[in-house]
Amino acid sequence: MMKGKALRLAIFAGLLGSTASVLSTHAMTETESVTVLNPVVVTAQRFETKDLNTPAAVTVLDQADLKNSGAKSIFDAVGQSTGITTFSYGPFGLEYGAMDSRVNIRGLERSALVLVNGAPINLDGKNSLNGLMMDNVDRIEIVRGAGSAQYGSEALGGVVNVITKSPTKAHATIETRIGNEGYKKYAATVGTDTIEISTSKEYYGAQERTSPDRSDRYYYNMRDKGYAHNVAVNIKPHDYVRVNYMRQQSDSTYGQMSTLTEAIIKNNKKFKGKDPLKESKQYHYRDIKNNASIIYDDATTRAMVFFNNRKLVGESRDLKTLTFNQNDSNYAAYKVGAEAQHTWKLHKGKDTAVLGFMGAHESYEGISVKNSVVRAHRNVAAVYGSYEFQVTPMFSTTIGGRYQVIDDPAKDQHVFTPQWQTMYKLDDSRSIYTNIGKAFTMPNLHDVYRWATDPKKKMEPQYVKLSGDNLKPEEGWNYEVGYKQVNAKDSWRVSVYHMKFKNFFDWAPNPVDGRNTLRINGGKFLNTGVEVEYKSHITDDLMMTIGGSYSNPRKQPTKSTVWEQSAPKVELNLALDYEKDKWQAGMVASWWGKRLLNRDGQYNPDYINVNAHVNYSPNDSQTIGFYVNNLLNRHNVITHGAYEYWDSPRNYYVNYSYHF
Repeated sequence: MMKGKALRLAIFAGLLGSTASVLSTHAMTETESVTVLNPVVVTAQRFETKDLNTPAAVTVLDQADLKNSGAKSIFDAVGQSTGITTFSYGPFGLEYGAMDSRVNIRGLERSALVLVNGAPINLDGKNSLNGLMMDNVDRIEIVRGAGSAQYGSEALGGVVNVITKSPTKAHATIETRIGNEGYKKYAATVGTDTIEISTSKEYYGAQERTSPDRSDRYYYNMRDKGYAHNVAVNIKPHDYVRVNYMRQQSDSTYGQMSTLTEAIIKNNKKFKGKDPLKESKQYHYRDIKNNASIIYDDATTRAMVFFNNRKLVGESRDLKTLTFNQNDSNYAAYKVGAEAQHTWKLHKGKDTAVLGFMGAHESYEGISVKNSVVRAHRNVAAVYGSYEFQVTPMFSTTIGGRYQVIDDPAKDQHVFTPQWQTMYKLDDSRSIYTNIGKAFTMPNLHDVYRWATDPKKKMEPQYVKLSGDNLKPEEGWNYEVGYKQVNAKDSWRVSVYHMKFKNFFDWAPNPVDGRNTLRINGGKFLNTGVEVEYKSHITDDLMMTIGGSYSNPRKQPTKSTVWEQSAPKVELNLALDYEKDKWQAGMVASWWGKRLLNRDGQYNPDYINVNAHVNYSPNDSQTIGFYVNNLLNRHNVITHGAYEYWDSPRNYYVNYSYHF
């Protein structure tokens, strides 16, 4: 095992070294450097700044980055970024019904607040990127570090802002993909200078196994074929106004296939009388997600109204009776809100002030017979602001904060989250920053209702309202210092951080039946780490990005003095992008090391994933491409600790697009 790991590391290191060794003395133009190596960022400060002048750790994925990633989904593309370790129950972020895939920043579980054009789309504590149409994305901005001073609850580790395309000119595109593993995609886009409409239907095939045998419960997981249908509409009725809408309807089927044998049933009291066919179950889900916003933005005043919702309907059956029954956990959730902010340039443009207000209503409702009593709602009102002082021509400092009043079904909250940042320009190409901020997150709405059984058996099992006394938000601080350098042909970004959080949500025995279903505050979380990213135009035709992080994410469970590892400690990413004449090719490699123990007492294997592709454009209208994902055909474990879930084996597809 050690020899195999050493060989893999040697290959990875050799690949990085051989790539770096071909660096040339070619210098990029200033325009190319600004747009690629020093992009404009709007998410971190809530107004436009160049990355070099932004006092936060930022990654911007533009359309070229997304294409070069070879990713089939936004989830996969974000997961290739430095400091991100995604958690998924299926390939390219597929979810297992209500068990959502999620984005974890800096080793912190469910730590990312996901925005679409600046509007929050997290629902019931889940930050799923499914339902967002990759073909409709202009760029993605990832800001690492506590983000609650700017964006409120759930931005514990940072913010992922998905910014959609804006109509530009009359055009049309058709695209088709056909691959192995049952994968197909058909897509079309048509637009003018005021409206653009995109639609796609994506199919994926069955996967015989998505997990090993569950040794304690005698089953393994599988996935049947499914599809996702997406629609996106972008309207630009005025230079300052944008209307955006995205919808996804997906259909998926999963299974838990029993591995019980006659010997196990005979010798284990727990399974006596069980029928393996009846223990084998299938779960079918139809998932509908919508998000929409109307945005006014004239560079100084920005206002929006936003809406997003999800309706998850599932049913299950065993393989003996083959009769589908309604899932108890079916639900509908939505969030609606409005926000307005204004930006002032003061003292001849040296200082910048931001003041904003936000109000939102969030709802969760059970829509099955058994959970129909579950009705939870939350109202939020917030005021936020920041002031950037230009102390000297080379030094600035920003003080900001957000005050939120939260009407919550468990316990009302008044939360203030401050932030303090500094930026020192060493010269026109180098800067040092510090970023100290507090962040928090509220409990999931549905956590106040739990399934309970009457110990005296006088009533049927049912959902009851349960919440711990004095339930507080999870909260804590992020401390960070960073260095940025942008030259004509390359750039460096280095950040060192320390995270300290408390009041993590846990479970305790409830007074109804004594089961651990009462939501309480409990554990703690610590992480100290370093992130490094290097981007270089090696030649006119070849660009390279290398990123890596090393950290020590730890959690301390409730009533415990022992600290446990909570996420992978090591992460490396490599991306190569080659473009010349009619050809474009790319490769992205990711490695997560020093992983967690799973429930079977074994360490999750190193995650090593390589995607590669090549595109040929015979003319301006057509592009033919060949894409390969999981090139090394590894049994990659795409969860952390606990039960294993696997990525797809090696898969590939041919892509053809025609642009009118």
